[in-house]
Amino acid sequence: MESNLIPKRRKKSNTKSEPLDNILQEYCLKRGQFNPRKTSPNMFSKKLQHRMKTYYNTLYTLSSSPNK
Repeated sequence: MESNLIPKRRKKSNTKSEPLDNILQEYCLKRGQFNPRKTSPNMFSKKLQHRMKTYYNTLYTLSSSPNK
């Protein structure tokens, strides 16, 4: 039975694992902050609405102004 056991290999100290560990730690910290029920801010849509509102207000004021 003992001959079927796989010997454990030693882990090499690798400098590549340090950045990975840092990323995983940061991910674990932020993982609990996600709330799927909270709506995300749609900045593109808000900015587009603002631009369109400004555009149409300008068009309206130009068309309403008396001709020179």
